[in-house]
Amino acid sequence: MESMFGRFWKYSDTNINLIPLDENEPRLGGRVSATQRTINFSTFTLQNKHYQGVYGEDFITFGEFNASCDPENEATLLKIFEEGSDAVVDRHMFKFENGSVNYSRTVDGEVVDAEVEHAIETTPLQATVGDSWSETFFYGVGN
Repeated sequence: MESMFGRFWKYSDTNINLIPLDENEPRLGGRVSATQRTINFSTFTLQNKHYQGVYGEDFITFGEFNASCDPENEATLLKIFEEGSDAVVDRHMFKFENGSVNYSRTVDGEVVDAEVEHAIETTPLQATVGDSWSETFFYGVGN
């Protein structure tokens, strides 16, 4: 849809919960449960998507599984690491290395609309720290 609002027609927010396998050693890894809440202003619709995945000391990987698959099963859950697996239709991967974070996303175009949900090649993310409104006024506007 072409309009003056452009990319602001849809807003998404993802909440990621890390569930460690061992409560005493959470850095060793565990399961990921993520929920994406989306509002589409062009159609006035709300949507919730639930993702399942795995995390370790240097990565977080989660995705949407095919409707015929059970992500509660560990063998099915580990298929998230297989390239080209038909069990995972939308996969998000964060990799932490050398003080930086790399993000990538793969999408199965046969199941998910690839024009709306885009695949993203491995891309380094840039750290930004925004000022709060009080810091902006105190440091930016006032001085």
